[in-house]
Amino acid sequence: MNYINPIEILKLQAVETTSIDNSVIKKAKRILFADIDLSDDEHLNYKGYKLTKSDCERAIDELEDKNKVEFFSHLANNRQLNEFLANGNHELFNSFKQESIYKLPEFIIFLSPYFSVKIDRVLLKTFQDNYLELFTAVLRTGHLLNQSDFNNAYKSLSNEIQGRIKEIDKITESIKEEESDYTEYDIDEVVDIVNASFPIEFLNALPIYFQSQINIIADSINYLQLTILYEFNTTAVCLNLLEHLLKLNIKSLSKPTFEDNYSKIKEKHQERVEQEKNAPVIKEWAKILLSVQSKVEEVEEERLKSNSVCQFVNDLISIKELNKLPSFADEIRTQIGYSMRSLSIACWNDQSDINSALSLIRLALKIEVPEQVNLKFKQDHAELEELEKKYKGILVCYFCENNPPDEGCDISTTIYKETKRTLFSSRVQFSYTTINIPRCRYCREIHSKGGKKFRIVFFGCIIAGAIIGAMIEEHYIIGAIIGAVVGWGAGSSVQNSEVSKGGIKDDSEVSLAKHPLLVDRMEEGWTFSEPSA
Repeated sequence: MNYINPIEILKLQAVETTSIDNSVIKKAKRILFADIDLSDDEHLNYKGYKLTKSDCERAIDELEDKNKVEFFSHLANNRQLNEFLANGNHELFNSFKQESIYKLPEFIIFLSPYFSVKIDRVLLKTFQDNYLELFTAVLRTGHLLNQSDFNNAYKSLSNEIQGRIKEIDKITESIKEEESDYTEYDIDEVVDIVNASFPIEFLNALPIYFQSQINIIADSINYLQLTILYEFNTTAVCLNLLEHLLKLNIKSLSKPTFEDNYSKIKEKHQERVEQEKNAPVIKEWAKILLSVQSKVEEVEEERLKSNSVCQFVNDLISIKELNKLPSFADEIRTQIGYSMRSLSIACWNDQSDINSALSLIRLALKIEVPEQVNLKFKQDHAELEELEKKYKGILVCYFCENNPPDEGCDISTTIYKETKRTLFSSRVQFSYTTINIPRCRYCREIHSKGGKKFRIVFFGCIIAGAIIGAMIEEHYIIGAIIGAVVGWGAGSSVQNSEVSKGGIKDDSEVSLAKHPLLVDRMEEGWTFSEPSA
């Protein structure tokens, strides 16, 4: 709608509105049309436009409404506002003054259709040219708009913003579909594009009419940063985008989500900055981790003895230094702990070394790891301790509790258990089994020496008793029996003395009954003696 002030083209600015009637208008109209007829091109030059008689006729017809006579007369005398309505000259906004007529609803209804058209153009232009001062000054005159003309006043700016949203969404979609030209090295350029597309000062100055569009902008930026995080795993770009997003005047149910995303990304970004700063330290501990991990396979394949790996780990790792590292080393601590656990498992599963397995898991327990990881290590430790109790007599010599058992030094003993007894036929049925009890070479020698001395003393006493018995009324048999009784006691005493000097358990049935391989069976009723009827 082109604005033409009929009062101005009729040159009635100086005439009181109460004096302007049909006769005055007709007289002024005749003069106007005569001037047009006498002009070179039969047009009236008005504010840079060429008006025909028809254009002027339509404008003059507006004066049939008495209110409009007053309104046009006011505008004809308000040069800046009149200029703006006619040709968009924005000098008005350099020193806009509030006037009492602006409070009249009738005046706003009259002015708004003209004003909205010019506002639409200047808002778009100042937004595109980043002319913030004029942009905000224009928006401050929004009270001169009737609500029914908001669409006309803000249409072009709204379309511009919508177009920018679509451009950002295109970037997001191209990244998501892996069709984008962006790489991890230049993806940060997206931040500049978003900042330029959605300038905070401009958008936050907009009236409530644009609120839903601002919320859409926020959604669009959030979706972009999520896509970038997934595709490029960069926190710096995402953090910058979210910081820009949260500067907007958002009034949306999604705002808490945006704030939560920002908190998470910021925390993750700070961790990465810390990691980069401490990269040399991490690198050194990563080498240590790889060294520990490399030993697992060597232990499994028995290319490295289990007792050597404990010393290797103790020499390689200072648990105190590892635990002193800040939170950026949480992951490396956890991985080192798990590697020690793997070594512990290999020591037990592949080399049956319970002591080394326990030493390694106890070392892992000293590392400051997350609670759930620590609980796992504690569970492993408890299981290994149970295994140690159960297999102590197998993995370590039961008699000296020090040396590992040696092949060929076992003690073989047969045990029996009654299964059925028939009272009247005096018959008994039983099961039996032979148990090989591991023993070290040292204990076998001690037991062997004690056994030899037992036999010497035992048989010596029998012979001595037989000789003495023969000398006394030829009762050599009785003497031999007495000598055997004496010899058994004396021999046992000598044997026990020899074993005690060696600091080990003896190999008597009483001692064997307490061996881990036999103690449960003895409680179940097994004996060393064959059941008899």
